[in-house]
Amino acid sequence: MFETIDYRVAHGAAHVVLNRPDRHNALSGQLLVDLDAALDAAEDDDAVRAVILRGAGPSFCSGFDRDDSPYLTPPSGGWTMGVALDRLDVIEDRWLRLWRFPKPTVAQVHGHAIAAGCYLQLLCDIAVAADDARLGHPVSRGGVSSLPLWQVLLGARTARYLLMTGRTVSGREAVDLGLVTMAVPADALEETVAGIVADLVVPDPAAMRLQKANLTTDLELLGVGAMFRYHGQLNAMSRLERR
Repeated sequence: MFETIDYRVAHGAAHVVLNRPDRHNALSGQLLVDLDAALDAAEDDDAVRAVILRGAGPSFCSGFDRDDSPYLTPPSGGWTMGVALDRLDVIEDRWLRLWRFPKPTVAQVHGHAIAAGCYLQLLCDIAVAADDARLGHPVSRGGVSSLPLWQVLLGARTARYLLMTGRTVSGREAVDLGLVTMAVPADALEETVAGIVADLVVPDPAAMRLQKANLTTDLELLGVGAMFRYHGQLNAMSRLERR
């Protein structure tokens, strides 16, 4: 169905597998399009009650592909305010698509989850990492993250430590920092995620949808929804400084 994603449904869950292993599943333009389509398919399928997001090959996701990303590739005429805002609007919509996805989402993280790859697991409801996974945002120093969830989910001290230093942490360390839900040995990762998803698909789908909508709206009432827009605007403006 997709060029850069493997998609299948089993036991009530859609398995969305980022499939560019030679690039550590870096987010190319095509992969972003395929991810949108995979989420649409999972939402429209009544047999799907939860989504597992994971990566093929050695990593979960290494961030945006510097050679093929509408987010990073400068336009032919250079960055202007209008172009930058337009592109960040698209990115913001993609983050919100996963953040507000009506069914439970679980990230299965191994290898590297870096920059936008780390964003993907932060946007999921639950994130399970291998102990030896590496997570963080090493390219964020001196810039503005387009994702506002760092301080919301990790707290100010931890978020600033990671974003300002650009350091990465192991899956085991990420649990203590609030960056992931839990960490397990790599050989137990798939089984652990399967067990969590088995619990997620049991409740009535309408009730689960309402619970997730409630939990997400709680945070948006605190301003998280507006933060997505604000971070996108600041990130867009930061591109003009690099000309």
